[in-house]
Amino acid sequence: MVRVWNSWWVFVSVLLLFHVTSSHFIVKNLPGFGDLPFTLNTGYIGVGEREEVQLYYYFVESQRSPLNDPFLLWLVGGPGCSAHSAFFYENGPLIFNYEDFNGSSPTLLLNPNTWTKVLNILYVDAPVGTGYSYSKTQEGYYSNDKQLVEHIYDFLQKWQVDYPEFRSNPFYIGGGSYSGKVVLPLAHKIYEDYKAGRSPILNFQGFVLSSPSIDTFLDNNTKVEFAHQRTLISDELYESIKSNCNGDYVNLDPNNKNCMSDYEAYYELIRYIDEYQILRRSCKLASKENQRILSEEFKNIRQTKFRCRDDEYAVGELWANDPHVLKALRVREGTKEEFRRCNHSSAFTLNVPSVVEYLQNLTNTNLRSLIYCADLDLALPYLSSLSIVKSLKLKLDMAWHPWFVDGEVAGYAEEHKKSEYCLTYAIVKGAGHVAQETKPKEVYEMIDRWLSFSDI
Repeated sequence: MVRVWNSWWVFVSVLLLFHVTSSHFIVKNLPGFGDLPFTLNTGYIGVGEREEVQLYYYFVESQRSPLNDPFLLWLVGGPGCSAHSAFFYENGPLIFNYEDFNGSSPTLLLNPNTWTKVLNILYVDAPVGTGYSYSKTQEGYYSNDKQLVEHIYDFLQKWQVDYPEFRSNPFYIGGGSYSGKVVLPLAHKIYEDYKAGRSPILNFQGFVLSSPSIDTFLDNNTKVEFAHQRTLISDELYESIKSNCNGDYVNLDPNNKNCMSDYEAYYELIRYIDEYQILRRSCKLASKENQRILSEEFKNIRQTKFRCRDDEYAVGELWANDPHVLKALRVREGTKEEFRRCNHSSAFTLNVPSVVEYLQNLTNTNLRSLIYCADLDLALPYLSSLSIVKSLKLKLDMAWHPWFVDGEVAGYAEEHKKSEYCLTYAIVKGAGHVAQETKPKEVYEMIDRWLSFSDI
């Protein structure tokens, strides 16, 4: 039986080798940094029936023990935010040097909290049109939630042909924000096919979700309650809007004047808050001042006073559009007019409002899962994912408790179980929407403990 299975897999691998449109390179050095002290692979893999969609990726091998350490596919939200965003601002091995930025070519530093100290991480520019990914045809740029899942699945099947040495590593799928809509159905598909023996794909162990979008209605509807929790709106307004809108702040009835009036009052109170981190300086206000460091075209950089986080993102875009960077990363010439960290294209259709059913089904597996959220995030309040976890009716294995980093409370967590399935839910104290960006050390410690099967 084993001999037949191995022969079948060799046959599939040979077929894929002949049909996959892919190319990959080892990047030895990068502009603004120099020789890299870690192994970085970049490349393209064609997906879809005619492989007209070419997905670009960065693959960073673990700096500890690449052939033994876990392997994580990390997807970025948006939809349309690039792998560049995670690589340089979240959990990748490099960060931008803002202190020495003088308006010319940005420089880079090693990230002391990179997850690649203990993980192999594969970042993908998806959906098509994101980052350096592109389509050979105009029609190929039209995509949606369901197709994105199929594209990533196709990508993984073909990627492992180029990197067979990582098939036995413990494999996890992860992502933040909107990518929750992709991670859960993708995890379900991989698990079902793997168990059925239809697609021998990696050593699948579980998934990680960071401030995930799981249900669009709950994501938006919990914002009012969160705003009240954080004293952004008064008790009186909260009680009034809850009563007048019947607890539904998404499907507003324009004929319900009391509800509409309350909602407008709520919006006026939060409109200048940075919803991604409610204590951070808002770019909405900073943009009204005449102190922006960058012009829209990055042509007239004169000042180096960063007014808000968007200015730091703009430095990254400046670097990513540099011809020397494009050459170093082996970006195919003529495929992108301009790199943007996030490309919210109208060609992408949001056609999956909820993936709660996939999460529910995954509780019947032997996988492990970690869902962590920020306590200062108004964009996707933790109240949404927490209510969904409670609705799963799993056994509470470890009650709500603090977890610590450097002797300080870094957040709170609890564990749930169902037979062989285990779900850890955690809050990162003081974090914004992208917790690994705003609290990098704390999240690194958390993910390292979880992957090591230690308590958070």
